[in-house]
Amino acid sequence: MLKLHSTSLRNGLKEVLKSVSQELVIASPYIKTSEAEWVCDELERKKLPSPVRLQVLTDVRSANVLSGSLDIEALNLFTARIPTSVVVNLPRLHAKVYVADRACALITSANLTLSGMDFNFEFGVEFHDSEFVGSVRKHLESYSRLGNILSRQSLAELQIVADELSAEYQKVQKSGASGLKRRFSEKLRTANYQFLRAQVGRRSAHSLFSEAILYALAASPMSTVELHPKIQKILPDLCDDSVELVIDGQYFGKRWKHAVRNAQQYLKRNGQIFFDGKRWSLASSHS
Repeated sequence: MLKLHSTSLRNGLKEVLKSVSQELVIASPYIKTSEAEWVCDELERKKLPSPVRLQVLTDVRSANVLSGSLDIEALNLFTARIPTSVVVNLPRLHAKVYVADRACALITSANLTLSGMDFNFEFGVEFHDSEFVGSVRKHLESYSRLGNILSRQSLAELQIVADELSAEYQKVQKSGASGLKRRFSEKLRTANYQFLRAQVGRRSAHSLFSEAILYALAASPMSTVELHPKIQKILPDLCDDSVELVIDGQYFGKRWKHAVRNAQQYLKRNGQIFFDGKRWSLASSHS
């Protein structure tokens, strides 16, 4: 079954929540606390025999927090009210997808915000085909592997950073004093570092580059030259063009590109990717 939704998208999400029996996946860059509370309330009303396993994919970055588009409090609320929740930080996430088990999926333009659910001119398509819904889940799972799971402690720490950053930002908005601007800039630098840590977590850059390579090559084979911009788009914060690899005073190009090439060779040695002399591809495509 296929059903179209326009404003209000809340009706479409209600259909997804009605279909949940075991697992719910939410992919939304912007999430507000009021809507997180509403989702939790709807799930609790179902009185299921066991807690729903919830996975939330979002984009935790200072710009989203400062704009008021993303509430770290909403993520903390999910983990507090649904103990089985897993929050994944995925930079550059733009998809808005809501999936219940393999029963129902809503693919839409609407974020999990009051405006997205009720007021914006949004659009969405609701699916109940198990094969299609399973395919959607598979894609979201591949996205999740590129992100970093945020622990409750990490979320609590990010809440403090977000609150402090927002407070300083409000002061700057009310007064243009140079001292306040300098203080805000310092706070923003600290926040950006904390948010970058939230992206990487305990995973090494090598691990992240390896996952990004596998994800990129799953779409199609490509040369190293073609692969580099793809990796930079997937992991922009780790692909800083201003950082050169310097050995004994000699410059050997962008440091991140060397890290990508090292990851390519690692995956090749482990039989995960294949090089035919021109292009790289997943080894499974040659089996």
